[in-house]
Amino acid sequence: MVKQIIKTVIDAFQPPRCVSCGDIVDDGEFLCNYCYEMLKTISPIERCIRCGLPKKQCVCKYRIYSFDGCVSPFVNDGIAQDVTYAFKFKRKFSAADFLAEQMALCVKNEYRNIKFDCITCVPMHKAGVRKRGFNQSKVLARKISEIMGIPYGDLLACTGKYHSQHKIKGIKKRFQNVKGKYKALRPLKGQTVLLVDDIMTSGATLDECSGMLLHAGADRVYCVTALRTEIKEKKKKSEENHGN
Repeated sequence: MVKQIIKTVIDAFQPPRCVSCGDIVDDGEFLCNYCYEMLKTISPIERCIRCGLPKKQCVCKYRIYSFDGCVSPFVNDGIAQDVTYAFKFKRKFSAADFLAEQMALCVKNEYRNIKFDCITCVPMHKAGVRKRGFNQSKVLARKISEIMGIPYGDLLACTGKYHSQHKIKGIKKRFQNVKGKYKALRPLKGQTVLLVDDIMTSGATLDECSGMLLHAGADRVYCVTALRTEIKEKKKKSEENHGN
């Protein structure tokens, strides 16, 4: 009773607000109706299921990933990015429930003929977990495990510190940054694994982790992330200067 009274008083002065636009929302909600409708989803018809990018941006012709496919419900932009960051950096776990539900739908729809033996996540270094208090990818993976009824297991460990991927510029440097930073924790002979992370940009982290799972004996590795960063078109060259 006392806790409920305190909560009522706090809500009166600090009502829940939309994590994107800041408008007041109902208790337990994290997005207003408008922002929910404006979420930018990724069409499975227009996406390459292997690299996860729109077919017109597919990189499979010149980049071979260790994993067999990657799917994501949302583009890493706008409101979907706000939702993910609210969970990741502000501990809005109701947003995590929503993201996990959407990720599970992607897996069910686009990997419908695949039988997964287990679900795992991209691990964080212990120092990173201590600083944030949790591994966001593990939270999502466990929730997806509960939704889909597939067992979760900690199959990977982060063996060394490295610079955060979002601070690294350039595809080649991103792959170099994570090289040799993960290891498998047990044999996985013949298993099909679903690997979970929050965001895919270059695919370097997922590729390195998938390689370690395959080296441990996994038969196939498929990935799912909450967000997928699309390749932005390069700015056109400026037109030639007028005059001599």
